[in-house]
Amino acid sequence: MTGRAKLIAGVAAGTVAVFVFLVRGGPSQEPELGRRSLSGPTASPSPSPEPPGPALRVRVGRVSAVTIHGRPRRPRLRAARRGVERTIEELYTRGFLEPVAGGASPRVDDLFVPQTRKQARRDREVLTLGKASSRITTLRAPRARLNLRVLTDRGRRPTAVLARARFAARAFRAGIEDEIRHRGSYLLRRAAGRWRIVSYDVRGRIPSAGKVARPMGAPATRRGVLFILAIGSDARPGERVAGARADSLHIIGVNLRKGSAGIVGIPRDSFVPIPGVGTRKINEALFYGGPELTVRTVERLSGIRIGAYLLTGFQGFRAAVTGVGGVRTVIPYAMSDAASEAFFRPGRRRLGGRGALAFSRNRHDAPGGDFGRSLNQGRLLMATLREFRSDLRRDPAALVRWVAVGARNLQTDLSLQDTLGLLLATTSVDPGKVRNTVVSGSGAMVGGQSIVRLGSGAQATFRDLRSDGLLNGR
Repeated sequence: MTGRAKLIAGVAAGTVAVFVFLVRGGPSQEPELGRRSLSGPTASPSPSPEPPGPALRVRVGRVSAVTIHGRPRRPRLRAARRGVERTIEELYTRGFLEPVAGGASPRVDDLFVPQTRKQARRDREVLTLGKASSRITTLRAPRARLNLRVLTDRGRRPTAVLARARFAARAFRAGIEDEIRHRGSYLLRRAAGRWRIVSYDVRGRIPSAGKVARPMGAPATRRGVLFILAIGSDARPGERVAGARADSLHIIGVNLRKGSAGIVGIPRDSFVPIPGVGTRKINEALFYGGPELTVRTVERLSGIRIGAYLLTGFQGFRAAVTGVGGVRTVIPYAMSDAASEAFFRPGRRRLGGRGALAFSRNRHDAPGGDFGRSLNQGRLLMATLREFRSDLRRDPAALVRWVAVGARNLQTDLSLQDTLGLLLATTSVDPGKVRNTVVSGSGAMVGGQSIVRLGSGAQATFRDLRSDGLLNGR
């Protein structure tokens, strides 16, 4: 486990109870499978086809229960373990063993919930052997290792399981022996009488497949503080979210030890150096280099090391808010902006996807224009945190919905494992302690375009946030 993962697990344990027991006689002696591929295939004389290998061996090593309302009974955990084990065993049997044995195209769709099946079909090449099965004659010694993390509901029943799977087998093709390595994190819940996959993050090495799942990095922390960059793209329908300009930028500092957070908005017209491009409006970094260049630009501007990013566009934002059932927030003043379709009376109200998008885009009657607009976007982020905590306290199974909605509508460099750990850790963050601000600046004109010049006040805010992830001076 990485230092960051240990940190999140430790802080999450302050809010949720975690206990561990080993099944099947303790930890397996199977070798750990690393993220890196082997150096290359090893030649092996094979005068005759290799005989079929044994059936898949699945070993469950570690089972953790994560609960808010008391520890579950072990029989229930064991039942959930067996159900998840069967699903993952079928996934690798159908996706890896059967195509080699019979040459059939792998069919794993029914192992996923209906909402995820379309994406699973698109990702078949990385979820299974895919086309590589036609070039492999035999698989030998197939084995899988599972670590499970079980989330329970108010009745202390298992309601969702995060399965971390590592699969390995020796592959024979044209007289050459090679090794297949595949690993994934799968979030499962019970649906239609069995445990099915809701979301996943897979990566692996399949000889000659030409397909490797996209690697997803883990966020970095320093002294218990994680910084996340939330990027809103102004991509219209049909446009690539990562290829448009940024409509909003917010650095979110999460202090996991103190159970608090700080949100700093950066006006989209801020005139700053963009690495490799020149001094431009900061929203152009997304257009020139996607979220990666946007992260580098914000790091250079603020001196803050960004641990992860979240990126979405107008459509994804609307769908995400709708998917979690809307968010409750306070409208700070009357709004009547035809450009953003924001027509609101002041006061507390629940916003659906369309209303939340209108509220976050309104700037024509927001105090300070883009500054007021960015402040309202920060208010929505705070409202989302409150909504998540409230949902999870009412029903821990809501975590599955939030993860699935995020996976469908947000782009991020967080792995599924890190996403789940971070969500659990944020349950210890008190929304009442979260502070929200926008860096200060002054308007100017450069080359006929309106820009924002950030001054010493902005740098003071960045320093404040950088120290511990909180806004202590505001």
